[in-house]
Amino acid sequence: MKKHIKYLFLLVTLLIISACNEGTSEESNNTDNSEDGETLTIFTTIYPLQDFAEKIGGEYVVVENMIPPGADAHTYEPTARDMIEVADGDVFLYNGSGLEGFVEALIETVKNENVSVVEASKGISLIESSHDHDHGDGHEEEHEGHEHGEGHEEDHEGHDHSESHEEGYEEDHEGHDHSEGHEEEHEDHDHGESHEEEHGDHDHHHGDQDPHLWLDPLLSISMAENVKKALVELKPEHEDYFEENFQQLKGQLEQLDADFQQMANTAQKDTFIVSHAGYGYWEHRYGLHQIGITGLSGTNEPSHKQIQDIIDLAEENDLNYIMMEQNIPSKMAEVVQGETNTEALYLHNLEVLMPADIENNEDYFSLMKKNIEALEKALN
Repeated sequence: MKKHIKYLFLLVTLLIISACNEGTSEESNNTDNSEDGETLTIFTTIYPLQDFAEKIGGEYVVVENMIPPGADAHTYEPTARDMIEVADGDVFLYNGSGLEGFVEALIETVKNENVSVVEASKGISLIESSHDHDHGDGHEEEHEGHEHGEGHEEDHEGHDHSESHEEGYEEDHEGHDHSEGHEEEHEDHDHGESHEEEHGDHDHHHGDQDPHLWLDPLLSISMAENVKKALVELKPEHEDYFEENFQQLKGQLEQLDADFQQMANTAQKDTFIVSHAGYGYWEHRYGLHQIGITGLSGTNEPSHKQIQDIIDLAEENDLNYIMMEQNIPSKMAEVVQGETNTEALYLHNLEVLMPADIENNEDYFSLMKKNIEALEKALN
């Protein structure tokens, strides 16, 4: 009830502001909201979308991530100021698939504003959640004889880079012609009016699907293409520019996928313990099995028995490291680390940057390469 009241207050606040602005030029409602009419103002919910939008949009975009550095995208709630800023922008770009709990309320708030609402995960097949806190049964059998590389070659047999991704890649990118069907895809996408109906049934609790698809470089190509299409729709005169930038980004993502594949193929182990079970796409794509201490949201605490199961699995699989995350501290992970006498390494989930990342000019690719380095150490 409190949440409904909060969003009602935000909606009323925005309506008042909108009423005050009714006297301004009606023509501006039919163009983008940027002052110079040339640069698009884009608000995103996770860092990868900010980075992709900046790389594709280049000089024609100004991009800001709503969720502040170091915050948790799963639990973040926007302020009234956030809502107003998004309403004044040109594009609201969000991950979708149940990641951001506040999206429905925000879309409802800005539906009468001149804001293009874009779901980056639209049209992409998600994997089912592999984390059900049932760590004890089945996993030992699955990884029997997999200690220090025994049987690893068998697991990855036929996992050639070009072959292994062909099926999934074609499914994700089938029919992506960069030109045909563009009008049809965006038909009726009038600043969120049809979008509300399309997403009205999202429950924001992830359900049985994993929304962390940006951690898969090949699925990130599909996300980036959705970003490019939105920019072309708003600025068709710059289509060639956006397309060129997208192709460059696509090439980088394909190389990153090859780097991940090489790391996975040469690793002695294929299992790692992580504080938050947000890395299922690495198992789906590269055969790297995560043992998540908490669930997809990072807030589902395991029972004592489940903790003991994880400790037992660490010993059975001779796991010497536990993977923490940059923005989600976990007391349960610290307990497991203490009980297993393992060393802490860090994975970056890329949901948000940390202040140090900003100071060091990190981007999606530099952070993902650090993830590869951390996995190389943990799996060897």
